[in-house]
Amino acid sequence: MPTTRFDLTHPPFDLLTLAEASALSASADILYFSDEQEILASGSPVDALYLVMKGLVREMSGEDVVGAYREHETFDCRALATGKTAHRYVAHEEVLLCVFPGREVLALTEKNSLFGAYFFATVSDKLGQLAQSRDRREWQSLFAVKISDAGFRAPIFADGDETIAQAARRMEENRRRSIFVRHGYQTGIFTTGDFCQIVANGISNQTPLRQFARFSLLCCEKDDYLFNALLLMTRHNIHRIVVTDKGQPVGVLALIDLLSYFSNHSLSIARQLEAATTFDHLRAAMLDMESLVTTLVTQGIKTPQLARLVQVLNTQLMARLWQMVATPAVFAGSSLLALGSEGRGEQILKTDQDNALILAEGLNEKEVEQSAESFTHHMLQLGYPPCPGGMMVNQPLWRHTVRQWGHTLHGWANSTQGEGLMHLAIFLDAETVSGPASWLAACRQALRGVLPDDAAWYSRMALPIEQFPTRKVETGFWRQLLNREKNALLDIKKAGIFPIVHGARVLALEAGIDAPNTFDRLEALTSRSILEKSFADDVAESLAFLMRLRLDAGLEMVRRGTPLNNEVDTATLSTLEKDLLQDALEVVRRFKRLVGQRYGLDRF
Repeated sequence: MPTTRFDLTHPPFDLLTLAEASALSASADILYFSDEQEILASGSPVDALYLVMKGLVREMSGEDVVGAYREHETFDCRALATGKTAHRYVAHEEVLLCVFPGREVLALTEKNSLFGAYFFATVSDKLGQLAQSRDRREWQSLFAVKISDAGFRAPIFADGDETIAQAARRMEENRRRSIFVRHGYQTGIFTTGDFCQIVANGISNQTPLRQFARFSLLCCEKDDYLFNALLLMTRHNIHRIVVTDKGQPVGVLALIDLLSYFSNHSLSIARQLEAATTFDHLRAAMLDMESLVTTLVTQGIKTPQLARLVQVLNTQLMARLWQMVATPAVFAGSSLLALGSEGRGEQILKTDQDNALILAEGLNEKEVEQSAESFTHHMLQLGYPPCPGGMMVNQPLWRHTVRQWGHTLHGWANSTQGEGLMHLAIFLDAETVSGPASWLAACRQALRGVLPDDAAWYSRMALPIEQFPTRKVETGFWRQLLNREKNALLDIKKAGIFPIVHGARVLALEAGIDAPNTFDRLEALTSRSILEKSFADDVAESLAFLMRLRLDAGLEMVRRGTPLNNEVDTATLSTLEKDLLQDALEVVRRFKRLVGQRYGLDRF
């Protein structure tokens, strides 16, 4: 049985077979470097791959630290592929290196396609491989989940002497497709399917319910396995069964509920929101949404798709809440908008409230104000923090008629102050939550009519991407890693997410692209030949990767009960994740250079 001289269980060596790893290990040498000794000079030829066995190595670009490598981490795989290193490598402390001959490594890249992809794949391909290779906790199997785990609908009851018409009204009021019928000592069930027979045979709706209720119930105990409920439905070709507790009916489990549970609850949560009539119902659905996120993350769903799903559920929750708290006149005469990351469909965990209203002409201002205040208050009660910039419906600046929005957008577009352009940028990400979508389209049309035909204006609009120098932000956390600090924190939003989001936003605005989602904007920019497809793919995959890092960090904060922020502890990242973080941040720098050159940001 072949063995290895060194620990080759970490990326990229974990992609090798045991025989390949053993052969590579046999070809390796060991080198020692003292503290501050140069290992590789910038621009020097590279014919080896280095694995840190002991100590710490820093990567330098001029005076900036752009990388830190600890035990089990490799460098410089990029240089091995290109033939020379772009940066300087120095022993930050005494270092013991395992050195693999370049010819042996490159031979393995030809023989082992996965190993080769680590060196030669595009950034988008490498990030896609990471999504597939993440460790995933196995979701509860169909055979282990109990009916009580999945949940079921609480019962509503009718007396057997009530009429079919009364039962229909009760079912309509409660948005149910079945109702339990009590008659003497018996309990039966009446469903919407029974109406087919009633209508087909011209039976009066004043007929007593007991004549059509079925008193031979197909039941499962609430502590029984969900799989048994599925078997029972399949065996009898039915769509719902009665859930009992010690023989007494306590609810109904519908096939759609069962299937939606194994489709990660999203459909059942949507149904909860649709049926919600109280604030407590909304809170329960929101808690289920939080559980859904954790479940889907463990199953490995891609972050952009997860964000889109959460956006759909969040907008349904906000729409339902707005309907509850607004007066009938205000609800009918308004369009509620989600702004910022929520409008873009790129927010997964709860973030600041960013919302606005488009109002019909002639609404009572006091009613509008009271409705908006109630909405903001209840959003706070649901755990959505207030927007530090006050971009919420309870602020008069963020609620206007279409005509008034036209004037406001015109003012922002002609503003020479950063605040006006920032407000405009936030509005560009708007998405309709409830009410006529045509009103938002009209506002966008009005905005296009007042945009300055001025290159300098787009330069001012794009300038915020330089607000957080990526290299400076990145250097900070690398130095933390070099100091072996327990928490090497990187503000992932400042370093990478914001520059991509805002750069794509300005490019899309200039191109007349209305899509608020960044991934959609990148795709549209590609279709118009503004971005090369390969580069746009790298930018999109880098954004998805950075969003995933922020999501993982946020879920850890939720578990610890600490306030959410945008910081990622890079000390907890795997070797592969740190390597890909470098790749992603390099893509961010390239994207910023492209935007900077297009709009001449070096003039500012």
